[in-house]
Amino acid sequence: MLLHLYAESPVHAGAADSLGVLDLPVQREATTRYPVIWGQSLKGALRQAALDAGLGDLVVPVFGAPVRAPGSDDAEIELSAGLLTVGDAQVVAMPVPTLRRTFAWVTSELALHRLARKYARLAVTGLPQPPRLAPGGGAAASEAWTGDGRRARSEVLGPCLVELGAAPHPQLRHWAAQLATDVLGDADASAPLAPLGDKLREDLLAVGSDVMPMLLTECTEFVARVQLNADKTVQNGPFHSEYLPTETILAASLSLRPMRSDGGLTTADAVELLRDMLHDKLIQIGGDETIGKGLLWARLLRPDDVEAVAAPEAADNAAEAGR
Repeated sequence: MLLHLYAESPVHAGAADSLGVLDLPVQREATTRYPVIWGQSLKGALRQAALDAGLGDLVVPVFGAPVRAPGSDDAEIELSAGLLTVGDAQVVAMPVPTLRRTFAWVTSELALHRLARKYARLAVTGLPQPPRLAPGGGAAASEAWTGDGRRARSEVLGPCLVELGAAPHPQLRHWAAQLATDVLGDADASAPLAPLGDKLREDLLAVGSDVMPMLLTECTEFVARVQLNADKTVQNGPFHSEYLPTETILAASLSLRPMRSDGGLTTADAVELLRDMLHDKLIQIGGDETIGKGLLWARLLRPDDVEAVAAPEAADNAAEAGR
């Protein structure tokens, strides 16, 4: 299964250590410095979502037995890791401020290659190769961000000035359409994120390998906070927290090993329960939940739920031929 996550509010999946003056950074990959939600954090959040949804029969076999408290009398509970394997939630695209159209989503060749490999696990074919870009270059999915077809246009993306080319990149346009369908569900008017589909199709940008790490570092949210006593005086702080911004898109691979037939709950039943629990639902991941942080829309896609979206140019030509 493929789990897409779309941030409804800023998300803080905290790392273990502080980073300079940043007391509470988000989790990041050691090599690329891309933000990530580690699989163990995501699995714990999904387990809590299952408990909140009242799926008692599903929780232990799928997510594993609960951690025993010291001195507890839960010795009769068999320890198990559960049958659900949860991968890291990796960044697909993140919003960055721009001087035009308020903001755009930025992605990279690496981020799209990772997403393509997740689709490959679902046996989805027909997806284009991610665009090849110069380390400091960029590309756009629509004419809204490009030049007149002869001269390239440069745009301010966060702290960077990036040349986006003279014309839309056909492969990126294709990926924008795929993400609008699978992440936002814009083919289904009842999906909560469907109205954003047109913006994602137009405002998806790809940047090179030198630009993406800088944007993923400089365009996260930094908040200075204090902890107050009952008399409203400062007890702790100030301390600084980092958040993934609202509108961030992430994706994770999930797999469910076959369930024992003697349990009364089949693997197919478990998959349906997971989909009912997650698909087009809000779940909470990370810290600061009492102040509204960490809310993400989830879409859980099985192999039969996904197919490669027709290339936009081909769809436009077909529509023109029909007229």
